[in-house]
Amino acid sequence: MKNEGHIGLSNEKVKEATSGDFKLALSYLKESARTAYFVIHVYSNTFDYSLYLQRSNVRGSDRRKNFLERLGFTYYESCNILGGPCYYKVIEEVPREAYPENFMRHQQRLQLAHRKFDQLASRFGEIFQKMFEVDRILFESGFELPWEEEKLSPIIHGQEEKVYEKGQIYDFYKDIREITQSAKKEVFLVDAYVNEEALDLYLDKIPSGIKIRILTNKPQGNFITVAQKFKTKPSVDFEVRQNQDCHDRLFFVDNTCWVIGQSIKDAGKKPTYLVRIESHDLFKLVFENLWNASSVLV
Repeated sequence: MKNEGHIGLSNEKVKEATSGDFKLALSYLKESARTAYFVIHVYSNTFDYSLYLQRSNVRGSDRRKNFLERLGFTYYESCNILGGPCYYKVIEEVPREAYPENFMRHQQRLQLAHRKFDQLASRFGEIFQKMFEVDRILFESGFELPWEEEKLSPIIHGQEEKVYEKGQIYDFYKDIREITQSAKKEVFLVDAYVNEEALDLYLDKIPSGIKIRILTNKPQGNFITVAQKFKTKPSVDFEVRQNQDCHDRLFFVDNTCWVIGQSIKDAGKKPTYLVRIESHDLFKLVFENLWNASSVLV
C-alpha cells in the first residue's frame, strides 16, 4: 500500500481511543471513487529527558528512533484526524463499489479493520511500557533494541465467513462440526426447522460436560424422538425449547455467534453461507430472552 494516510477525497475519523499516554484514532480515507483505506493515527505529547525509548516526540537529528517509528509508523506534520502531528499506518485497503460482488465479505472486512484497531488501542500503553523496560535494560548493557520497522500482521479474510455453492453439503457439515466440537462450555443452536441431523451429525460428538441447548419452532422428521433419546446419554446437559417467534438460523459456541443462511437440514442443497457475527453479546441477549420465554419441548 503506497497511500500516505491523509490525502484523498475525504478522511473521516471513525474511532478514537486513549491508552496510557497515547491518543489513537482510526480513520476511513476515501482516496478515489474506487478505493479507500483504514488508517491508524497515534501520537503522544509525553516525553522525558532520558536516553531510553521515547513515546513519539521528535528530539533532534541525532536521536534514537522512538517507539512509534520502531513499530513502523510514519511521521506526519499536520494530521487532519488528530489535529496536529501524528504517526500513521495504513492497515487495510477496501473497495468502494456501491454494491460489492460479495456484500457479506465486504462487511466483514470493515468489521475486521475495526477489531484490529480495538485490539491494538486497548493495549498500546502496555506495549510501550514493556518495550521501554526492555530497551532500558539493553541500553544500559551496551546493546541497541533490535526492533526496526515492526509490521502489523495482515488482516486475513475468510476465516470467519464461509460461502457454499449448491452441492457443498459435506463442506458445510465439516465446518459446522469443527466449530461445535471446539466448545468449552456451551453450544446453543437456534433453528426454526431443526431435524434429527442436528443431533446425529453436529452435536453427537461434542465432548461430555458441554451444555447443549436447541431453540426451535417447528421441529421436523423424527427430531423429538431422537432428542428424547439424546437427553438420556450419560453426562449430557441437554434441553430443547420451542417458540413460535423463532424464525432464525444461528448458533452460539461459548463466546462466538455464527449465522447460517439456511436451516441445517437444507444447508448445501442450495447456495448458503456461514458468518461469524461481531456483536456476539447483542445477539446472545436477544436469543437468551427468547429462550427464557419459550416452552420446554425436551
